Amino acid sequence: MKGVFICLIFIFLCPHLVSSQVKSDSTLGSDLTLEELMNIPIAVASSQALSPRESPGIVSLITADDIAKSGARDLIDVLRTVPGFQFGMDVSGALGIGVRGNWAFEGKILVLLDGHEMNETSYATTAIGDRFPLDQIERIEIIRGPGSALYGGYAELGVINIISKKAENIGGVSAAVSYGQMQSDFGRFSSTVMVGKELGDFAFDAKVTASKHLRSNRTYTDIVGFSYDMTDDSDIKNIHLNGGFSFKGLSVRLLHENYRLEQRDLFYVSMPEAVNLEFKTNAVNIKYSWALSDKVTIMPQFQYKDQAPWKSNGEAAQRMDALGYFGAYSYRKLAKISGNIKLNVDFNSSINLNTGVEVYENKGEFKTGVYKLNNSPNISFYNLSIFSQALFKTSFANITVGARFNNHEQFGSSFVPRLAMTKTINNFHFKLLASQAFRAPSIQNIDTNPEIDPERTSVLEVEAGYKLTDNMLLTANLFKTVIDDPIVFFYTADVDGYDNFNKTGSEGIELVYIYQSKSISANLNYSYYLTKDNKVESYKVPGEDDMMLGFAKSQINLLAGLHITDNFTINPSATYLGKRYGYSSIDDNFEPVLEEFDPVVFVNVYLNYNNLFVKNLDVGVGVHNITNNDYSFIQPYNSGHAPLPSKSTEYGIKLVYKVGF
Repeated sequence: MKGVFICLIFIFLCPHLVSSQVKSDSTLGSDLTLEELMNIPIAVASSQALSPRESPGIVSLITADDIAKSGARDLIDVLRTVPGFQFGMDVSGALGIGVRGNWAFEGKILVLLDGHEMNETSYATTAIGDRFPLDQIERIEIIRGPGSALYGGYAELGVINIISKKAENIGGVSAAVSYGQMQSDFGRFSSTVMVGKELGDFAFDAKVTASKHLRSNRTYTDIVGFSYDMTDDSDIKNIHLNGGFSFKGLSVRLLHENYRLEQRDLFYVSMPEAVNLEFKTNAVNIKYSWALSDKVTIMPQFQYKDQAPWKSNGEAAQRMDALGYFGAYSYRKLAKISGNIKLNVDFNSSINLNTGVEVYENKGEFKTGVYKLNNSPNISFYNLSIFSQALFKTSFANITVGARFNNHEQFGSSFVPRLAMTKTINNFHFKLLASQAFRAPSIQNIDTNPEIDPERTSVLEVEAGYKLTDNMLLTANLFKTVIDDPIVFFYTADVDGYDNFNKTGSEGIELVYIYQSKSISANLNYSYYLTKDNKVESYKVPGEDDMMLGFAKSQINLLAGLHITDNFTINPSATYLGKRYGYSSIDDNFEPVLEEFDPVVFVNVYLNYNNLFVKNLDVGVGVHNITNNDYSFIQPYNSGHAPLPSKSTEYGIKLVYKVGF
């Protein structure tokens, strides 16, 4: 609580420092017209920043203003509003992302934060849930589809590019505190302080967030029927520091994160007491933009990432391991060292080329055992990638052609091409996208199966959109995803590991309707998927051949904003998830029992008032999960983990105060 009082004192005792230099949290958001929103530059899917309608990918853009007005508590709240994104339970309290019906947790979706690759290199996972501080985020750019040609082997099914607030967004000092209370239990507390300033050619920013959340206040029942109250055994604590500076063409970014889960669920049978699980990351990203002329730029970049994911090595973990809860005590230290150089050439206003080469080394150090591959606590692999993408702006359409060649010393070579055609004609736009992607095996995949191959994905996407009026836009896209040789975790009574299975995939449709006016904003989207050639038994739902375990076929999201005054907004939101299936228990013959989970509805209301009492003091209050649904995170593969309950209704408040230099 000491941190709470410090932040509150800072907020309420500094109004005399405020100046006109304080900048809004975002220069983007619902105050813009529909035309302005349609032309916001976005670079996640291309070598050049293009508007969402011209971008050669199915993209979503979420701004700081969107996040603030929605009252979102974490990245799950944010991504739940994106078409095709759902969430599943892995093991040991860790949650992951599903994309268009496909389980993407292990190496199938790339998460970037200011250029730092957040996927850990042991299993290639990115655990989410009360992890990435939303108060630090300026925007999130998302590819709802493959990105391997641009980003490499973790971008198979999607890319989430998180961009934090920099000097130009902060322009002084900002402090935020938020608190959430569930019915009779503590829900969450978070405090963030940010500082940033531009000084001529030099700019710097520093941001720190300390938070504590409760995963759930409900009862978890494992696969064999043991239960415990999660209120006392599911704390999530996080310390997140992000900062850097830039000078002319030089940019340096630093990151430190210590994300800690308190969990008892482990893999299948729950433990008698909780064990802390840590995900630690230290990273540096240095790049330089060297303009040889107004048409040619060379961009060398160096990145270093040091991680200790899935770490549980305290006394409680050792005690659980000794009692037979194998895996409760584990610790691997990982490092990735990478360097790349890119060449960007604007031949003229109609032709752009972006090409480059990347070399990296993945290193693992097993602190509590040895790797099977070499019977040593140390392991390392080298990788070389060559990539290129060209953009041709013609009178017929914008044509994007790209490819990536990847060579890994253990599993060999992969080559993935990309072709996109986009066209905007007044109020109408059209996209035709054909891409291949790959999922590179991670250290643990290779260690359990040295013969494992990369999985390969082929995706076809078509999008059409039309601006109906000055305030309304309707967009629809169709997709077909086929994954060959998918890397799948398997578990039997005496062995577990990874192997290439036959085939899986999905196909479906996503619809987005946007209404934007001075007084009302609304985003209504619908997504629907069916399985496509799914041959992976552990993903199947018996009797429902067109579904995947854990994920609803249908999802509807509504985000609305009512602008009562220039400073006061009311922001209701709702999500509907159709029925889902998951394994929740075992029968007398120790066979897993399939359970049908009823559709659920999330309803939230958040009120924002800017400049309350004093200038630059913003206050938000709201309620999440008004319906108090019984939603649980389901394991999207049949491996013996029961569904993990989510939170009940939560009431929250947030205070944000900005001070200009």
